[in-house]
Amino acid sequence: MKRYDLINSINARATFACTRAVLPHMLKQKHGRIIVMSPPFETVNLGGRVAYSVSKLGMTIIALGLAQEVRGSGVTINALWPTTLVESFATINHNLGNESMWRKATIMSDCCLGIVLEGDDFTGFALLDEDYLRSKGVTDFKKYRCDPSIEPPKIVEPKDMAVHLDNVGTAEDARKKSKL
Repeated sequence: MKRYDLINSINARATFACTRAVLPHMLKQKHGRIIVMSPPFETVNLGGRVAYSVSKLGMTIIALGLAQEVRGSGVTINALWPTTLVESFATINHNLGNESMWRKATIMSDCCLGIVLEGDDFTGFALLDEDYLRSKGVTDFKKYRCDPSIEPPKIVEPKDMAVHLDNVGTAEDARKKSKL
């Protein structure tokens, strides 16, 4: 139970605490962007990772629920998740593959930048990085490869989908809400 409590404290509880801490300030200025790093519901592989999956889905529920609570305030809250492993201290230190299995972290930063620049109505989505970038016209993902000659294996298959707080939508739904 200690490990379960720890992972939920790190992921779901910390997400809730941090967003609740910044929301009053964002609401006061009638502007803010929160991006939670957690998966859409349909993409989670639960086998052997129940505690982790519960903590990550908790983060997604927080993002979608708080987005609904603050809708129309100028504050947007979305969730974002990679379709491949991403090169990071976690993948390196936990020996989660090698460069041929990773994309560069710039794929996530490009997504975050795009989401931050979206309009106030782009809120309450749980997005996959590749789907989001494809919805913005990106078709070549080679620049994100850590090993330029190998496309990393997917940990989540892009399905041209995005979970939205109102219902399950497609990347086209997200594109329609975008002002870019």
